Amino acid sequence: MRRFWSTSLVAFAVVVSVPARLRPPPPPQGPGLRITYQVQLVEGTRVLGSGEVGGPSDTRLRLGVRTDAVLVEALLSLSSEGSIDSVSVSGDFFSRRRLGRSRRGLPLWEEDGYRRAARLAWGDTARIFPFGASGGGGGLRLDLVPIRVATGGETRPTESVERADSGVELTLEAVVRPRRVAVTLTLAAAGVASVPRRYDLVPDAPSHAVVLHTGETTRTLEIALERPDPPRAERDRALALDADVVCLRVLPAGAGGGGAGGEPARELCGRLNNVARRLALPGGDTLVATFAWPGVR
Repeated sequence: MRRFWSTSLVAFAVVVSVPARLRPPPPPQGPGLRITYQVQLVEGTRVLGSGEVGGPSDTRLRLGVRTDAVLVEALLSLSSEGSIDSVSVSGDFFSRRRLGRSRRGLPLWEEDGYRRAARLAWGDTARIFPFGASGGGGGLRLDLVPIRVATGGETRPTESVERADSGVELTLEAVVRPRRVAVTLTLAAAGVASVPRRYDLVPDAPSHAVVLHTGETTRTLEIALERPDPPRAERDRALALDADVVCLRVLPAGAGGGGAGGEPARELCGRLNNVARRLALPGGDTLVATFAWPGVR
């Protein structure tokens, strides 16, 4: 496997605007706007990977480029700032480069973070050199094309990646903080599960009561959806690793805020990925919850 080393890795992440041959007219501003990041990972003239991330107008792109010796991660954002013709592309970059090994044989890494930005027209191509533009990284670059189109209503994030057979890995993720979450709850008691109940919840909204039945067991619970505490690490905050994480706060009905003299609140956190998560309830019952993006309106 080829190893790409660059003395400008930490210092540079150059963004250059390349005019498009044919630029479509911008769609009108207003609700129902969908943006798409089209990305290609290129070495010289060879495409090593490609993909796209799309979603509502506040969608950001989290990307990673990894070799066996170097990792570059970035969170890219688009901002039109009132302009219908151009867009500002900004990114927080974090690099991690292996320098060698310690006396005990452990790998030694160098880390750094920086921010870059450029302005270009919608539909133009931004060239991003994750390992610097001075020839490092074997000529490796990312070609990014921002596109926007009008839609008829709300739109959920989507992402896709195609990787070629090479020693360089490309990852692309849509980053959107959900305004609404589809929460599916199931109560499991004495080996019997209730019929799944689906709720459309808004983060940080007031709690409300739900009633779940299974066999001879009935549970009335107060539920509320909250956002998690911000990550402590600077890298995790900059890359918005908590963006699609929500926390379900659960209390027996009438317990109020919990605490002394009452049943404490229980919390279950997870991403919007339809993965079932279990929360033990007093008395031995189990609440199973999945978090997902709501249907398109």
